[in-house]
Amino acid sequence: MFDLLPSLPLDEWVLFAGPADLLLALAGGLLCTLLVIWWQQQTRYWFRVVMGAFLAALLLCIGSYYLFVVPPHYASCPAGCTGWRGFPIPFARIELSGVSRVGPLDFLLNLLMLWLLWLGATLVWRLLGMAIRWESRSWRTQVLFILVIAVLPWALVPRILDPPQPRAVGEDLRLAVNARRSAEFTYRVTGAWVQRLALEDIRLSAQAADPAALFGETEVNQVCLRGYTYFYVPWRRYRITLDPSGVTALQLAEVPLHGSCWEE
Repeated sequence: MFDLLPSLPLDEWVLFAGPADLLLALAGGLLCTLLVIWWQQQTRYWFRVVMGAFLAALLLCIGSYYLFVVPPHYASCPAGCTGWRGFPIPFARIELSGVSRVGPLDFLLNLLMLWLLWLGATLVWRLLGMAIRWESRSWRTQVLFILVIAVLPWALVPRILDPPQPRAVGEDLRLAVNARRSAEFTYRVTGAWVQRLALEDIRLSAQAADPAALFGETEVNQVCLRGYTYFYVPWRRYRITLDPSGVTALQLAEVPLHGSCWEE
């Protein structure tokens, strides 16, 4: 939950950012300033462009709180690790109890990076528009330009960049890779609609006794994956049951985005 209180202790103002992020913030602020100056020299409507980009960044920053969620997990973390919200820079920590806590300075840093991203995008659009002589083109060409240059790249970003996910290592990494491959190639989850799969958690379970009985064992590996569609919108979660060796997929179950991935 969003719980920004003015009485937060100092260590609660920054939950994720470190000293290196201070340099990132300074560089981002400098680049934003240069882009604002560039737009000021381009058009008398520069303020509308700059504030429009800021508003888009603010909405995207708030939206990332709800769209990019890594719940508390036990993958490569036997004692349990807290989760986080936000993208590309996390700014809210999810405790093991499920309570979300926002770091105000982390939120501002994420907002700055998204503002820089939007200002950079408007710069590219402006230059491309000048290259094709935007003003002299028909409305059909202008609509096509917007779709191809401004909309389609954002829609297909999930095919290029990984969404946030726990950092699996060792055996858990092997299980995550095998589960993702099974979802993509055996069950064909990804394709025209689901663009990307992200690891959410891994567990050793005794609940799938029937499939495991084929191997004379009672415990199987289960991997929870989160599927993202266009524009990084979360679509569905998938629970992959692997055999005890963690190689062969035994079952795939679709799981709602809300609630535990392990609930039947």
